[in-house]
Amino acid sequence: MLLILANLLNAYIAYAALMTQPQGTWDDHTLTGIGFASGLLITLSIITALLTLVPVRRRNLSYWWLAPPLIFLVAGAARLQYIEHTYPVGHGG
Repeated sequence: MLLILANLLNAYIAYAALMTQPQGTWDDHTLTGIGFASGLLITLSIITALLTLVPVRRRNLSYWWLAPPLIFLVAGAARLQYIEHTYPVGHGG
């Protein structure tokens, strides 16, 4: 039950990180929010993957349970890299 809730929380944060669009390069508040959500998604995905490893190693769960946290980890890292590449910090920031 804990893993289901953790994956649902990751899905909610992933939705917020991936669907939020900045209005332009000047939209620092939205870009900061996307960066924070992406970083939070990466952190929670790692924690969820580590929590999932225990029952998978005991063979209580199948290896497929590792797929959602790893997918969320890749999505968070990709979104963070995309935002940093597309909206670089200017000379003043």
